[in-house]
This record gives sequence, C-alpha cells and structure tokens, in this order.
Amino acid sequence: MTHVQTAVAAYLQAETGVPAVRDRTRAAHVYPLLAVSVREEGTVLLDGGRQAEHTYRVSVTAISDRDRDGSAALLSSLTPILLRGVPMASPAGTRVLHPLDIRAEGQTLTFSVALCVPVPPAEETGAAGTEAMERLTIGI
Repeated sequence: MTHVQTAVAAYLQAETGVPAVRDRTRAAHVYPLLAVSVREEGTVLLDGGRQAEHTYRVSVTAISDRDRDGSAALLSSLTPILLRGVPMASPAGTRVLHPLDIRAEGQTLTFSVALCVPVPPAEETGAAGTEAMERLTIGI
C-alpha cells in the first residue's frame, strides 16, 4: 500500500512542482502542500487464483496556506495530470496506475486504482510436513 502512496506523491510533485508527501508526514510551514493517503478497498482473485487484484482508494488533500485559500483550484489542476496515468516502479519494471472515479470533494480529491499482482505459489509440505504435523497433534 505504501508503494502506491509513494508513487502517487512522487508523480504529483514531479508534475506540479508542489511538494507532495505521504499522509501523516511532517512538513512544517511548507505551503502549498499535497498530502496523499491510501487505503485498501478490497482484493479479488483472478486467473484461477494465480493473480490478485488489489483495489486502493487514494485521497489527495491540498493545503494552499493556513487559511486553505486556493485548495479547490490546486485540486482541480490535478485531474488532467492524473488522467495521464501514474508511473510506479516495481521489480518487474515501471507500471502505470490508471486512476478511476476521480472526484473532488471539498479540500480532498479521491480516486481508485487497481493493481494486479501474482499470488505466490503455496509451499508443498510433502511427507515430511505431514509427519511433523502428526507429531505435533499426537504429542509423540
């Protein structure tokens, strides 16, 4: 989840020039500022259980100054940038997250992204694993 949060914050900062931080990061007296928070909304198995699609809800809060003047304008300028997609580095290379359902509500812009990752194969226990489990349950 933090990899999505870091990617969105880095992309928004690079594209707008406005400092963007992960939510709950201290950035005293830096205005304007974008704070990015992420929460997982759900996970669905795909491809016969070989892949998992994680859906994240991303919130971007804009703070233009102590009086919060100009936050709505700052948020509205983010929509065209987000529509281009958010690049995210992964071990397999660079991926692009495509924001869906972009909404500006008050001083917060929200959208969702889906990330599909392979499910690691289950470890095969074999006969040795079965014997060890029998010893644990029987008490031998």
